[in-house]
Amino acid sequence: MKTCDVGLPLVASAAALAVALASPPVRAQAQDQAAARALFEDGRKLLNQGKYQEACRTLEAASKLYSGPGILLNLGDCYEKIGRTASAWTEFGEAAAVAARAHRKDQVTEATRRQAAVEPKLTKLTIHVTGQITGLTISRDETDIPSAAWGEAIPVDPGPYQIKAEAAGHQPWSTSIVVSTEGQTVTVEVPALSSVPTLPPAAVAHETEATPGESATAAPAGAEPIRPRSHAVDWALTGGGTAVAVAGGVLWGLATNNANRASHADTTTTARYKSAQSDYNAAKTLYYAGIAGVGVGVAAATAGVLLMTAGSNAERRPAIGALAAPWISPVGGGVQVTGGF
Repeated sequence: MKTCDVGLPLVASAAALAVALASPPVRAQAQDQAAARALFEDGRKLLNQGKYQEACRTLEAASKLYSGPGILLNLGDCYEKIGRTASAWTEFGEAAAVAARAHRKDQVTEATRRQAAVEPKLTKLTIHVTGQITGLTISRDETDIPSAAWGEAIPVDPGPYQIKAEAAGHQPWSTSIVVSTEGQTVTVEVPALSSVPTLPPAAVAHETEATPGESATAAPAGAEPIRPRSHAVDWALTGGGTAVAVAGGVLWGLATNNANRASHADTTTTARYKSAQSDYNAAKTLYYAGIAGVGVGVAAATAGVLLMTAGSNAERRPAIGALAAPWISPVGGGVQVTGGF
């Protein structure tokens, strides 16, 4: 008797525990179905209003919460209205399968009829692979296509697509296509991918960089690899020196004209004489500045040209040294360049 008295409470406790453990999933499923129902009603209203894009998004959200045959049928209808024939064909097929599991023969019949009506409008894409290699992957808009589907006419929604083929050790390949005509099957030929050339380990270890027009050479064993020298400073000297020389020439010419005018100015009065003398002194200052600019500019440009033409690498070029110094005197000026090559 005691055994029976203990057993009944245990059975009741176990049943209560089972109900308690099952309650959260059941409650969550009921909430999902309620949300799906609300979204389904909103989607139907949008469909009736002709707002097909919004209706499709709403019905898609409902189908993710609860895949009922009614939701899937309306989603397929929405896809068909916006021209996504492959998506509509897929949803009608899924609706027929779900309705069959629910023993809804009327919805099975309707879904099958709608799928058959869309099928002649399907646009299809066939991926034909010319040369299959190990590790080859083919994708359509970043979605991998299983190798089992290669060579098969797969229904796709009308629109543009990018096809890519990739494999380790090979050059990738891609192409863009547009599928638009109802009932059209587009075939994409994927060529055999070209192998990426590889150098032997010894060649890679001794490979050095080369400047344009020069060949890479192997460095002797134990020697530091030869690095090409940048010509940025050479170009800066050449360009900057040329600009300074031109500016100096402009000042030189301006000063000469001003000096000539001051020399032939009217000096009959003291005031006019002082004014002419002041103009002449100013012109003389510009004159010397112009000479200095020309000298320094020519020196810099010359050094830049010499550096560029002397060679690219220090090991293949003798040391170059150049010193430019402008000189000015009351009778003229210039620049003195000294150096060794």
